[in-house]
Amino acid sequence: MTDHAHETVLVEDRGDVLEITINRPAKLNAITQDVVDGLALAYERFELGAWRVAVLTGAGNRAFSAGADFNDPPTNDSPAYPNFGTPLTKPIVSAVEGYAVGAGFVLSQSTDIVVAGESARFGYPEARIGVTGGGATFLTTRVPTKVVADLLLTGRFYEAPRALAAGLVSELVPDGTALGKAREIASLIAANHADAVTALKALIDRDTQRSTIEGAQRASLWTANTQDRSRLRESKGIKGR
Repeated sequence: MTDHAHETVLVEDRGDVLEITINRPAKLNAITQDVVDGLALAYERFELGAWRVAVLTGAGNRAFSAGADFNDPPTNDSPAYPNFGTPLTKPIVSAVEGYAVGAGFVLSQSTDIVVAGESARFGYPEARIGVTGGGATFLTTRVPTKVVADLLLTGRFYEAPRALAAGLVSELVPDGTALGKAREIASLIAANHADAVTALKALIDRDTQRSTIEGAQRASLWTANTQDRSRLRESKGIKGR
């Protein structure tokens, strides 16, 4: 059963799995404060409920999320990011089709497992645009630093095969099947011993979360100095380089 109480974020009860969908396909699932609030409520519901695993995806096949909506940007997007901005004790799997850009890229990488369609593209073009909060720097706790530096400092995009090789993606599947595979993985996790899954996730997250929180605190000191929006019109955005 799908809960339509929050129009921009849909929540569906699938037994042991809670499915969360960003529902702005016409806007490439761009993130507004309304989306952030909807995601935060969904995570809270997931954490407090009986579900064992969550699946996070974006409506349509053009984008998981194209990042912050520059026409209606969120004032505080931190709660949108599971594990990073909103601590979770249970795992969450993301299903990525199309673009995962900027805040959408951070959102995908905040999940525990990432399943991507073959045409998915990942990028963090904020160095080119001139608007950054430094959120993606937490990736240095999850993938090699050289990969993070390449993505963030060049602002270029990684196509799905390269993202898989770099460790940004857990599994690559044919286009249009990422959600199905994410559901399959979620079911495998849900069938395991709940206490063991919780303990293993806590151990995996331990150092990552400490580094992430410290990084976010440092980033907040200089974020205000990197909000030059004059280059937005010049930026190639999700077209990348």
